[in-house]
Amino acid sequence: MPRPALIRKDMGQGWKELYKFWEWSLDRKVEYSHELLDSVFENHKQPVVCWSGGKDSAVALHLARQRRPDIPVIYVDSGVEFPETVEFVNFLADSWNLNITIAKPKEGEGFWDIGPKYGWPIFGKNIASNVERAVRTGNIRPQMSLLERVLAEKKMHISARCSEFLQENPSKEVEKLLQADVKIIGLRSAESRARARLWVDYGDYYFVKRYFRRHEGMWKVNPIAIWTEKDIWKYHQIHEIPYCKLYDKGYPRNGCWPCAMGVRSGQLQRLRANHPELFKYLILQTEMGKELLKATVVLSQSIGTLSSQLKDLKPLLEIYPGSF
Repeated sequence: MPRPALIRKDMGQGWKELYKFWEWSLDRKVEYSHELLDSVFENHKQPVVCWSGGKDSAVALHLARQRRPDIPVIYVDSGVEFPETVEFVNFLADSWNLNITIAKPKEGEGFWDIGPKYGWPIFGKNIASNVERAVRTGNIRPQMSLLERVLAEKKMHISARCSEFLQENPSKEVEKLLQADVKIIGLRSAESRARARLWVDYGDYYFVKRYFRRHEGMWKVNPIAIWTEKDIWKYHQIHEIPYCKLYDKGYPRNGCWPCAMGVRSGQLQRLRANHPELFKYLILQTEMGKELLKATVVLSQSIGTLSSQLKDLKPLLEIYPGSF
C-alpha cells in the first residue's frame, strides 16, 4: 500500500531516529512505554489490549496490566492456531486471571472458506497482494518483480486477504462490543521495513480515521514500537513472563499454522519438522496444498529466468511431498 502523501515523512531521518531509540537502555524504554500508556489511560475511557499470544504482545499486555490489571483483553482465535498457541493462551489467561474476550471469524469466513474464494497466503503480503491484483485485473505491471510476474502469468491463486477475515474483522467486532476507543498492540518497528515505515509516518500513538466505518475511527498505540527483540526477551526474563513453546521450536512468531507467507524463510520446513501430520494434511489433502505444488512446478520450470533468486526459492522447491 502506498504511503499517504499527507503524512509521509522522510525515511532517512526516520531511520536515524529509530537507530537512536533502539540504542536506548531497556530501563529507559520501559519508562518511555509507561509514560506513553499513562497518557493513553488519561485520554481514553475504554482502552483494550489486543493480544496475539506472541512474545511481543505479551510484553505490551504486561506493561498495560501494571497500570490497569483488569484492562479488557482481546484474543482472536482464527480457527487455525497452532496447538501450542491454544495451550499457551489458555494457560496465561488462567494464571494471569485475564479479563479476556475471544473473537472468532464469522461463519463461512474461516481459513478454509476464504482461501478458495480470494486466494491462499503464500510468498508474503506484498507479493501475494501484487499477484492477486495482477491476476484479477489482467494487468501485469512493469514494476512487478520477476517472481511476481511469473506467478501472475501462471495465474497463481494467492492473496493476502486472509488477515482481514481471520484477524481484523473479528477483532473489530469485539472492539465495538466493548466500546473501545483505543487499542494497545504489540508491534515493533524493528520487525520489518513496513513496520518501520509505519512508525516513521505515524509514530507510536495515532488515530485511524476509517477504522470501523468511513467516518468512525480508532486510536492505536504501540508501547513497544521502539523495542528490539533483545529487549523483549530480556523483559521476559526479568519479569518471568511465560511464552509459547513455538519459540523453542525455531518459529520466529506464532500465527496460523497453514500460513505460507514466510515460505522463502523456511516456514513450511518448520511446520514439516515440528508438526508433520499438519504438514502432510496441508500438502496432500487441501486446495492450498495443490496451489503450493503448482507453485513448486511453476518455479522449477522457471529456474533459468529466476536463477538470481534461487537461494530464496530453494525452500519452496524442497517441500514437494515425493520425498515422504
